[in-house]
Order: sequence, then structure tokens, then C-alpha cells
Amino acid sequence: MRTLWRISKHNDLEGVGGEKTDGRWHTMGKGKRIVYLSEHPALALIEVLVNLTENPDFIPKSYQLLKIKVDDSISTEAHVPAILTNDWKTNFKETQMIGDTWLESFSSALLVVPSAPSPASMNFLLNPLHPDAKNIAIEWCKWFDYDDRFFRIHE
Repeated sequence: MRTLWRISKHNDLEGVGGEKTDGRWHTMGKGKRIVYLSEHPALALIEVLVNLTENPDFIPKSYQLLKIKVDDSISTEAHVPAILTNDWKTNFKETQMIGDTWLESFSSALLVVPSAPSPASMNFLLNPLHPDAKNIAIEWCKWFDYDDRFFRIHE
């Protein structure tokens, strides 16, 4: 049994957000459901923090951490980082094409991809519409306060 992590306002793995907005590893579209997961809770937090672009006055005070259990039988593929171009971190078209192709293929429930802010760490993309996804479950959801030190503004 593998444990994966997610930070989200939603306590489900339906992936509806993928239909409404682009991400690093997918383009939005009807039926393009996807859930981004991380191998460690700290990586999930880093992924959220690098994407906070709002005015500091509007940054939420807390976040919801989801602990997710993945059965060992779940079909998983790995995207080998060595085949990415040198500019993959800024070339969203490259990574989106990889994710979209994987989603459309239904070849596995999970795709392992590198984290842009922490390339030695791995994220997992979940296709919630894949038949194996039924064997992935949220063990618990808990709310935590952000550490204010994340949001210090130095002048």
C-alpha cells in the first residue's frame, strides 16, 4: 500500500478542476479530469506555495491536507525525467502534451512525473476516470494553519 498526499479545498478525488483550468501536466477540457498528488506532504505544500500568486492579504490562513491510500495493484507509469527537454519547467506545452496524451490513452491510473520546484521529488497524476481509480481512497482530511513565516515580505 502506497501513501500519497494532496492539498485541496475539496475532499474528493473527482478531478473536476482539470476540466476548468489548465495545469502544468494537462490542458483543460470537458472530460479531462485529473488529480495532482505528491509523494510527501511537504512536497504537496511546496507545490501549493509556488502557485500562490494572490495579494498576501488574500492568502488563506489554512489548508486541507488529504492522506490518500493507493493499493499496490494500481496501474502506474513513470515519465522518465531524462527525456524532458532542458526547459521543461517553463515549457508548459511540453508537459501538457505529455499529460494530455497519457490521459487520453487510459494506459494507467497514475503517472509519476517530476516536481518542477523540487525536481528530485515526484508527483503523481491520477486519472480518476481510469477503472483502477476505484482502488484509491482518501484515508483522512485535516485542516492545518499555514506557518506565517511562508508569507513574510522583505523590504
